[in-house]
Amino acid sequence: MLERYAQKKQELRQIFEQLRQLAAIRQDQRILDSLQELTQKLDENRFYLVVLGQFKRGKSTFINSLLGSALLPTAIVPLTSIVTTIGYGDEQIHVRFQNGERLAISRAELLDYVTEKGNPNNCKHVEVVEICYPSPYLKDGVYIIDTPGVGSIFADNTRVTHEFLPHVDAALFLLAGDPPISHAELEFLKQVARSVETIFFLQNKVDHLSEQDRQESLEFSKRVIEEALPQRPIQMYPISAKFALEAKLTGDERLLQQSFLPEFDRVLSEFLGKEKGEVLLRVAWQSGRKLLADERFAIQLAQKAAALPLRDLEAKIEQFDQKREEIERQKHDNDYLYDGEVQKLLDLLDRDLAELQHQKLPQLLEQLQTVGEQQTQASAEEYRRILETTLRDGIIHTFDAWLASEEQTLTREYARISRQFSARTNAIIEELLNLSSRLFDLPIQRILSEETLSVSRQLYYLLGDQPGFFDLEGAVESLSSKLLPTRLSQRRILKALLQKLPQQIDANCGRVRWDFMYRIKQSVLKFREKLNATIDTTVENIQRALQQAKSLKSVKSAEAERLLDELNAHDAWGERIEHEFERLASSLQINHVNDENT
Repeated sequence: MLERYAQKKQELRQIFEQLRQLAAIRQDQRILDSLQELTQKLDENRFYLVVLGQFKRGKSTFINSLLGSALLPTAIVPLTSIVTTIGYGDEQIHVRFQNGERLAISRAELLDYVTEKGNPNNCKHVEVVEICYPSPYLKDGVYIIDTPGVGSIFADNTRVTHEFLPHVDAALFLLAGDPPISHAELEFLKQVARSVETIFFLQNKVDHLSEQDRQESLEFSKRVIEEALPQRPIQMYPISAKFALEAKLTGDERLLQQSFLPEFDRVLSEFLGKEKGEVLLRVAWQSGRKLLADERFAIQLAQKAAALPLRDLEAKIEQFDQKREEIERQKHDNDYLYDGEVQKLLDLLDRDLAELQHQKLPQLLEQLQTVGEQQTQASAEEYRRILETTLRDGIIHTFDAWLASEEQTLTREYARISRQFSARTNAIIEELLNLSSRLFDLPIQRILSEETLSVSRQLYYLLGDQPGFFDLEGAVESLSSKLLPTRLSQRRILKALLQKLPQQIDANCGRVRWDFMYRIKQSVLKFREKLNATIDTTVENIQRALQQAKSLKSVKSAEAERLLDELNAHDAWGERIEHEFERLASSLQINHVNDENT
């Protein structure tokens, strides 16, 4: 599983270790700290692979079949009621409660915390159950998530699953072979598709079907899903989780092939390796390569400076110190201008939200009023259902279209801002490097980078999943009374919904605004910190190299010669590490579009 990715990751970590040893000998704490952070990100990068579906579609059994162990409990009645995360490690299970406390439990005790029987309505206030298990599927930061099934009699289970959707990186959506996809599953799938970009569709329990029935069921579900999600390519995978688990537990290769798991295993492995692994490796490679470039520049600068007479060296250090003071002023100006541009971006978001409310709210009110006037022959209960559906569909359509457009607008604008300030930062670094190059006749290697607004998770908004989501208490009370005329009940229902609509639009606008602002501000903090750190690093490297060269002038010639030999050895060491980076770059197909040599 993911052999190539694991191998390349290990090679990259070995290169990082060589660079760490060089930085340790040179006592370069900044490089050491950066490498530790980079290695930690490489090791801990998480990818949430979430199993979704209606209750009793065999989600827990399917996860067990992937892991090759009866790890999660299974039963006839709707079982899972708590989100359960499974990550790599020696087997251990912890319950994390809503108050922050954690409790270690055994496999046998899982039933007491993750099931409706053992923990009805989550009366034990469990936040999540966290499992470590040594499965190859879970290496390199992949987490498999078991969620409560939607559509069961336990409404709280449905809510828990919906609330987890924004955290999903990719979903495994389980259907059953018999019966095929239901209307309720289709409605849930539409909600999943608004939050999750990558969805794998699996039709479980195909062991109950003949080959002809299995094919017909797959084709039927595929056609229905394609009609519901016309913009997505749909591929259906048959699976028998029951056969797959039994085969892995008994070592029955023939039964494993009959379960169809090996084919899906190949597809999932390729996806995880490509979508998660390759991107992560390229980013880590570029960061490590930049650290090496910084280290080698400092070594070579010290070599050049050490060859100068002391008087010439001091004069050049004075020139550099003057430039450093100028750089500090430029950094301050950068921060001020950057904050101003980001505030303009947030103002744009507020204007767009206000325009959305101003334009769409009257249209939705008019649409609701029109439908209400056209349905006067319906019973009060049917009248309410029709109007709630109209309102729900109207909000969904309004926000779906607006979010897609706004996401593009804000991402484009933030990318423009990031390019602008990447350019300003690179210009400052250019000044520093050019000055050093002129002063000490050094070639310059630059590795530039740009940042964009993170879109690792999709925005979402709440519409609810129960018929009474809009909480029409007055209207509901009127429906319970047989003495109230139908037309009067209809007027009360319509009035209540017309009053609720602005509240729902406003609430969802607030949620969207908070989500966008949070993402922007998080990106801003990281990006600005990275820009300033890049400048500071360049300054510190140059200062350190110059001071190291100056210190050579104060020691005896034999000691100075020894220290120069060390610098030469360090430079040769850095060159060997650079060759290792280049070798790995070739196998990772990394294009040096951001590397420049002058």
